Amino acid sequence: MSRNGESTRRRARQIGPAVALFAVTSLAAVLVAGCAGTTGRVAVDRSTLHRSTNPVTTSTTDPPLPVDPVRWTPCGNLQCGSVTVPLDYAVPEGAAVQIAVARHPAEVPTERIGSLVINPGGPGGSGIDDLPNELSVLTLGVLDRFDIVSFDPRGVERSTPVTCSSPSSGTSSNSSSNSGGGGGGGGGGSETTGPLIDPVPTDSASRQALLRNDVSFARQCQQGSGGILPHVGTVDTARDLDRIRAALGDARLSFVGHSYGTLLGATYAELFPTHVRAMVLDGAIDPALSTVQYVTDQAMSYESELQSFFAWCATDSSCAWRPVGDPTSALLDLIQRSRSQALTMASGGTAAGPGEIYDALLAGLEAQSSWPALAGALAEAESGNGSAVTSMTGRYETGGSSNGAEAEQAIDCVDHPVDRDPSSYPALAATVGRSAPVFGPLLAWGLLGCATWPALPTRAPAPAADAGAPPIVVVGTSGDPVTPYQWAVDLARELTGASVLTWQGQSHVAYFYSPCVRAAVQAYLVDGVLPPTGTVCTD
Repeated sequence: MSRNGESTRRRARQIGPAVALFAVTSLAAVLVAGCAGTTGRVAVDRSTLHRSTNPVTTSTTDPPLPVDPVRWTPCGNLQCGSVTVPLDYAVPEGAAVQIAVARHPAEVPTERIGSLVINPGGPGGSGIDDLPNELSVLTLGVLDRFDIVSFDPRGVERSTPVTCSSPSSGTSSNSSSNSGGGGGGGGGGSETTGPLIDPVPTDSASRQALLRNDVSFARQCQQGSGGILPHVGTVDTARDLDRIRAALGDARLSFVGHSYGTLLGATYAELFPTHVRAMVLDGAIDPALSTVQYVTDQAMSYESELQSFFAWCATDSSCAWRPVGDPTSALLDLIQRSRSQALTMASGGTAAGPGEIYDALLAGLEAQSSWPALAGALAEAESGNGSAVTSMTGRYETGGSSNGAEAEQAIDCVDHPVDRDPSSYPALAATVGRSAPVFGPLLAWGLLGCATWPALPTRAPAPAADAGAPPIVVVGTSGDPVTPYQWAVDLARELTGASVLTWQGQSHVAYFYSPCVRAAVQAYLVDGVLPPTGTVCTD
């Protein structure tokens, strides 16, 4: 396929809402749990928490669609199956797609409560690929009492995946080659590899190159998956989730959503509030945010985490990157120099430029445990060596699923309305950049990919609503660089009777890092005990 196609694929990983929502799945060292908050236990009505065969109602007006039980077959250490759903819920008897599901059965079948469905984040993340990781951190009480279930959402990997084909070759954009030279728009013919296209264009030529790149990628996706692109949004996936619930035999849904999975969970709770048994939303997204406010908040959150990284570097002797003067200015200067002189590889191969440096920053700031690696990569980049930066870029680009970049952009573009006038983006980047000089322009320019997207949005920003649902637990991390803590607070205020569980940490998605959070989540999922108001986990 063309180098231009690959550059757009990797560029797609950087659109604003998609830029870093995939939940961090590496496990931090387990520390002693510590929960601070008001004493006492707040119980929810137990009748809503255990499986029931009583008929339930929903806030939707759609007629019920027949759902067949999942037929499970062995697949490695798991069991796998599929659930049939309409491609277009407006035409329920029309074309159908299969949603791939996998489960780990409850380890104490005699005490089984039901199924616990988990979405790991993304969008574009494969729940099936991630399921072993979830199993490695879930508490024994949850593993004993629930079938642990996850799925590939529509458009992802095993579930009618979005594929973006080159108009010239007809091949998928999942090629290993990069875009050609110095942030240019690519083009055919040469085998020379170079940096990713510059995601923060600084002049007219680079802006036009970025626009051509995004237009080309949109055309490739339309060619490869035009029939599904309008139907991969979170609203449709939430409807799929209800069919999964029914196919599992559960009258009500128990659900854990990480990061993007919180938007999916909140959407489900609005569509099907009386189908909710228990729901945990960790690393929360506020669905009321406009797309511009979303990227502005996220840019400022990343910027705050970057300042924490700088402070650590200034005081910790293990930090390998110690620039002279203001570190923000030094970082921006390094990025600018990489535009005119690409970083080289110690062993030859692909050179690195601004795109790789930005990706390394995004990867390195998602968890405090990654700071030493980020510092080492920046130190090497200062000397002109881009090997470590490129290595971090590779890990960032390939996470989630086999078609993560394509699915991520396809879902985000129908979930988050943007200004479709390309000429508005220089001013937007400048505006967001005033409050977040490193990440503001990056996330603002990232929205350009949705300005050229062939499928229009199917979701409008609006406050969450779950009238009729039981209390939901919203987990927020005080120093989360990806989903700011305030989003968790705001989402909980929008929901009816929601409880906020706070973790004082500096990583994305608390459940993977905090034993205290895991204990509170188990008490809620198994026994219906909400965390006391004001609970703060300090481990």
